[in-house]
Amino acid sequence: MEERVRELKASLGLPPDRYPVDALGFASALGVMIYEVEFAAPDLALLTVTDRRRVPEWAVPGERATLLVARGKTPLWKTFTVAHGLGHALLGHVGEEGLLADFSGGGFASPPEERGANAFALALLMPEAPFRRAWEVLAGWRVHYVGALFGVSADAAVARAWELGLEVPLP
Repeated sequence: MEERVRELKASLGLPPDRYPVDALGFASALGVMIYEVEFAAPDLALLTVTDRRRVPEWAVPGERATLLVARGKTPLWKTFTVAHGLGHALLGHVGEEGLLADFSGGGFASPPEERGANAFALALLMPEAPFRRAWEVLAGWRVHYVGALFGVSADAAVARAWELGLEVPLP
């Protein structure tokens, strides 16, 4: 996944190891539209819409996809959720009839499509080389410092560390 993300960043003229990543700007550069919405289902976090016929009439469909993100969440949550939705769109996870729903609390031990979207988001937001350096220096103090450095939550930083096989300190 690292190489795919590096190639994608290069195609947009972005340095591969720059962080924190502006997930909303990245989505815009890819032609993906993002809307914050109030979902009727409280645990619905994200709808990735890849079929333009399924985009709500008030939305302008993006070239690749449209992401409908739950309103009222923290900026760190939104950053990871948008990156996750980009992963679905770019990896070709189209869902049933062009709709793919993500619910809160899905975690990282999920179906292959979810693991793929998570891997994309982790690689996009926390490039491996700088993440390894930061983890080595900061994780022994506080994991949330690493998350803050990359503009993600401590949970996302821990997930990236696990993915890279790094030692995760006990809380």
